[in-house]
Parts: sequence; structure tokens; C-alpha cells
Amino acid sequence: MNFVLAADIKTNNRDDVPGYGFQLKKRATALTESWPALEEVSNNHLMLGHIMEWFYNGLGGIKQQPNSVAFKELLVSPAIVGDITHAKTSFFSPYGIIKSEWSLEGMNLSMHIEVPFNTRAIICFPTLNRNSITENGKPIDLQKDIQYISVDNGKSLYRVGSGKYSFRLRMDVFNAKGEIIKAVETL
Repeated sequence: MNFVLAADIKTNNRDDVPGYGFQLKKRATALTESWPALEEVSNNHLMLGHIMEWFYNGLGGIKQQPNSVAFKELLVSPAIVGDITHAKTSFFSPYGIIKSEWSLEGMNLSMHIEVPFNTRAIICFPTLNRNSITENGKPIDLQKDIQYISVDNGKSLYRVGSGKYSFRLRMDVFNAKGEIIKAVETL
């Protein structure tokens, strides 16, 4: 999945072919009617707005759990891709605002997640080393309101309830095939 997102970033940043980067180069202040950003047609359209969803769904990782209704059950799995070092995203659900913010310095990742009242979320951390994850400065496995679920596809999964959370962790290093090269030590 991260490899697809990395390709999306590369494609969207190009300004030499029609696309989002090209529209910015043409000084578009809203999404244009067509990829070439022609000046003689309407230039205020949302039909090409898929990148906006990608920001909160991909970079921010804000998703709805399968079989959930109205974002009652969330999945937060931010995509740490390319040379992007931080993201700050939000989504207005029927239960309230969902926030996902992260920043990366080297292999140290900080995540700030906000889960609205009356909802819960599964948070996916990009590490197999559960000992490297802290919430509000304390080891995550010592937090009584945060439940460990499992490891899946190189990520540690935890369930949280409504609230605001501040996590820190060390990411694992993966090769081009998505296999772990080295699991990092604790912070």
C-alpha cells in the first residue's frame, strides 16, 4: 500500500504533465474542469477532488472500519511515504471531528490522534516492536484504556476509545518488498 501512495505522491507533484502539480503551476486556485487547466473553461470543479480524500484517508490514515456505520468504528493507519515528514488531517464524521496528525524525525514517529465521543478506533503503528510505543510518555502496554489486538502486515494494532492520544514510537525499516530489514530498538 505505501508503495502505491509513494507513486501517487510522485505523480501528483509533477508539473510537466496534466495533473494536480500542473494545475498549481498554471496558478489555479481551485480544481479546474480538466487536467490541462485550460483558461477558457470553468475552473472551479470538485470532480477532480480525489486527492483531497487521499490526504485524510491516505496520509492521515482516517478510515471507517468495514461494516461500521457513520464512522462509529474507525481505523487510523497513517501512510508514512516518500519524503513527507509530517501530516495534519481531519475528517468531520456524524459523531464529531476525527483528527490524525503525525511527524517523522529520522525513524522517530510522533502521532496525535483524536477519536470523537461515542466511537472507538483501531490504530495501526508501523512497528513490530511494541516496546517502542509510548502514549503520553508511558509504555503503551501499561495504559489500561488501550488494548493490544495483534500484529498485522508489519504493524502493531491497538484499540482505543474516544479521546485525544499522543503517541511516540520508532519505526521498523523495510526493504522494497515490504520485508523488515531491521526492527529498531526502543526509544
